[in-house]
Amino acid sequence: MVDLDNKIITKKRFSEAVEHMVLRTKIPFMEAVLEVCEKNHLDPGDVKRLLTDSILNKIEAEAVKNRLIPKTTSELPFDD
Repeated sequence: MVDLDNKIITKKRFSEAVEHMVLRTKIPFMEAVLEVCEKNHLDPGDVKRLLTDSILNKIEAEAVKNRLIPKTTSELPFDD
């Protein structure tokens, strides 16, 4: 696992730690983010700036799949 101890936490390092945890433990991305935060004594409310677009998209996809948030539509509203 990417060890964030004694390192400056960058977006890349944080994302690598989350990705590695998901691959290793097969837990959802949101849970992995929380685990990485806990392990590194980070407040989950402060890590938004560390989340890459890729991680955010994966969290959103999991939330839609689990019906935690509504599916967004990419269709344009055309009148017939």
